[in-house]
Amino acid sequence: MVYVVDLDDTLVFTKQLNNDAYNFALEQNGQCRVKTSKRLTRENLNEIPSKKLIADKQNYFTQKWLKYRVVVNEDILKILQNQEKENCYLWTSADKIRAEYILKELDLYKYFNKIIFDDKKNFNDSLKMLKDVTKSNAFFIFEDNHTVFLSFLIR
Repeated sequence: MVYVVDLDDTLVFTKQLNNDAYNFALEQNGQCRVKTSKRLTRENLNEIPSKKLIADKQNYFTQKWLKYRVVVNEDILKILQNQEKENCYLWTSADKIRAEYILKELDLYKYFNKIIFDDKKNFNDSLKMLKDVTKSNAFFIFEDNHTVFLSFLIR
């Protein structure tokens, strides 16, 4: 059995800071703030974000506020602490640089055998990747985004 853990809003709670960072970057780039109770992503902004907007967002998130506003999910952390590192994998669709920064700043690398970056757009492809990387057919997956599993359940 391997443990597969998503990063954002699963292992660490980041939605509010993420949305604040996007809104800061939008304002810095002459655009209007976006009010939503959902997580802001590049895909759900009104227009395709520029490289500068994304850089401003990532800088605000990582350099200014990460240490003060990102909270580790203590329940999942306790589970990871009681497992062998070889059986634990981080599976994320997060920006690689931001994800690595979070793991470094919060000292979370030590709990994972490997970090798996995946867009999570096709559950069957993701499942195959997880099987290939982990060499396992038995997973315990921690993931906050239920739509990741909907395509699998509907088929």
